[in-house]
Amino acid sequence: MLSKLRRLADLPLIEQALFLQLTALSLGLRVALSCVPLHLVASFISRVASSSRIGQILIPHAHWTTDRLVALADLAAAASHRNSRCLSRALLLFWLLRARLQPVSLCLGVSKNQNSLEGHAWLEQDGVVLGDTLSFVSRYALLFRWPT
Repeated sequence: MLSKLRRLADLPLIEQALFLQLTALSLGLRVALSCVPLHLVASFISRVASSSRIGQILIPHAHWTTDRLVALADLAAAASHRNSRCLSRALLLFWLLRARLQPVSLCLGVSKNQNSLEGHAWLEQDGVVLGDTLSFVSRYALLFRWPT
């Protein structure tokens, strides 16, 4: 916990502000996903993020690299979810990249691990996995891709 707080304190002020926005959005997504199917949430994010009003909602993030946005989305997901934060991270990053009008796909997969099923969410852009490694996501059978 202390290392997370140190990482947050070391962020520049503008990144701290974006982190706070992403954390609030992550908590909102958590509530939305408890009562709305994922494909409708993903569709809504895609529609809203690509509207011209997105610049008024999120702190401008166009100058940050995709890797930096992955790190900030991961921090926000970790702050708002103790377990299973990959879906939250993927949705946050999906929002940010769609706001940049970048073509990106939200992917969900499952893997049978011993006696249980394990799920994972990730993003792909032009066939390239974002925020994860290809060797990691290749363990999962793809069940859902938005948009198809």
